[in-house]
Amino acid sequence: MKWRKVTAMGLTVVMALSMALTGCGNSGGKSGEKSAGADTAKTESSQKTGDSGQSSGGSDAASDNGELITLEVYDVAANYQGMQSGWFAKLIKDKFNIELNIFAPNTSGDAEALYQTRCSSGKLGDIILLDNDKFVDCINAGLIKDMTDSIWNYTNLSGFKEQITALNAQMGDEGKIYGIPTEMTNTTPDAYSESDPFSAPCLPWDYYNELGCPEIKNLDDLLDVLEQMQTAHPTNADGDAAYAISLWKDWDGFGMENICQTAKWYGQEVKYSVLLGNDNTMMSLIDENGAYYKMLQFFYKANQRGLIDPDSSIQDWTTADQSKIRTYRTYLLWYNWAMKLSSVGLTQEDRDAGKGFVNIPVSDLNCYQVADSYYGTGRVWGIGSQVDAETEKRIMDFLDWMASPEGVTYMWIGVEGLTYTYDENGKYVQTEDASDYVGGNKEVPEDMGGGGFADGQCKLNQYLVSSMSLNPNNNEPYSLAYWSTQLAKPKETRFAEWSEKYGTETQTEYYEKNGLMTIVPNVNVILESDTTDIALIRSQCGQEITNTSWKMIYAADDAEFDQMWSSLKETLTGLGWDELLAFDMAKYQKVIDARMEAMK
Repeated sequence: MKWRKVTAMGLTVVMALSMALTGCGNSGGKSGEKSAGADTAKTESSQKTGDSGQSSGGSDAASDNGELITLEVYDVAANYQGMQSGWFAKLIKDKFNIELNIFAPNTSGDAEALYQTRCSSGKLGDIILLDNDKFVDCINAGLIKDMTDSIWNYTNLSGFKEQITALNAQMGDEGKIYGIPTEMTNTTPDAYSESDPFSAPCLPWDYYNELGCPEIKNLDDLLDVLEQMQTAHPTNADGDAAYAISLWKDWDGFGMENICQTAKWYGQEVKYSVLLGNDNTMMSLIDENGAYYKMLQFFYKANQRGLIDPDSSIQDWTTADQSKIRTYRTYLLWYNWAMKLSSVGLTQEDRDAGKGFVNIPVSDLNCYQVADSYYGTGRVWGIGSQVDAETEKRIMDFLDWMASPEGVTYMWIGVEGLTYTYDENGKYVQTEDASDYVGGNKEVPEDMGGGGFADGQCKLNQYLVSSMSLNPNNNEPYSLAYWSTQLAKPKETRFAEWSEKYGTETQTEYYEKNGLMTIVPNVNVILESDTTDIALIRSQCGQEITNTSWKMIYAADDAEFDQMWSSLKETLTGLGWDELLAFDMAKYQKVIDARMEAMK
């Protein structure tokens, strides 16, 4: 089933987690209490929906779990380092008698140093979340525990046996299970279930409508529209300066992430030195015919027109999100999570007036869209090899719960009675003050853990099960936007007017119907790790591309832009670019082969 209707998104609860992108991400979290958050909520939801949240291999009460255990979690997705606190901390303490101490490379200041130091100690973590290739390296280094003998004793994990087995079959030891993929779905590998593309131009509907909804044929037309918006609205309602485009630096890795992601608008995904096409082609990242160069030119032209926020080169994602996106101080968003985050602070009056972002078609788009993450997203959950038997059981109980309807509901939706309830048919219903909890960080009752709701959300920032999965107990996605009770509500003005103009219920439907988006099958392929030499070349080339890309956006004129690009290519050649490109071409051919096989 494909859930592609636009809801009246008073709040998309999952947006607060703001899904991490490749190598980046932002905040996440949740909360609970033993009576309301664990035992009572579990009993109530089981009565309503037949929740099978308990694993056959685990125990349900903290009294069965011995003394409190602090689990060290090495988490490449996390943007928070330290002890999990708040309502989610109380929930898992009451339920499993565990607490989580999170080690986050993203916030450590030197991710590679943290990784190498902990690997050298023989204990990367008790619970480990890594990218696929690093996970295999850690298996080979003896840092990951074999869970083959226990995993299929757990009911909820067994429900994803196909996905778990498919990933582990690539890890070298036939029949062995070492890890669990992230963000698995129970939809299908070739379906894209969301109502809007992941990365496509998003504009404020009220301002676009104010301009008469002009046709946008290409990026130059898009810049014209953005310039008109900025001229008409140089500040937000509070009088703070607004700019058409606001960028941030802290997600940068190999290249400038804002460019890497917008390259998807033109059919290519950046995979280090390679541009991977939605037509199963590959080319060099620095090919002038590629989407990276195209979008680099776009941002340069935007700056030439005065459309780039001057804070862009010095701000991080949190600043851009909180002080620009959520306050109507930027007019171009490039991905659907930011589009939803931008709605958090809108009043009902704002929504009735058509305020809020929506995808606006650009005629020459060919968006690169990966299908639902049926097989996972390229990262793996595992258990550290130094974990003893008692701790291993406690971890497996926790992981199985994370894959259960109850666990997924807590992690993606929140606490029953605070952010949602159930109707008489067992369907999710958003509470009236859900937005106050998630968007406004409303205080949680002390007996549920206290503190702000958002502060207490789960800080792992990546889960076992995607929000687009269906809860088997009520056949509803966990994502609020697709609940039947939300779909039954009248559309917000922006979505109603958008549908009237473009003739489809959703943006995804329009993009597919008009050839503006190509869906590629979801595959979860374990790729070859870098050799020491390749790792060095990759690091040096990535830094050079990132630094030069920022400089090129602020180039004084076309001549300086072209000169910097030529200089960059020469520098990369000297650093070993050709060797890196050949390595990556061979590496990502496996992805193309897997996608072509999936399409047969």
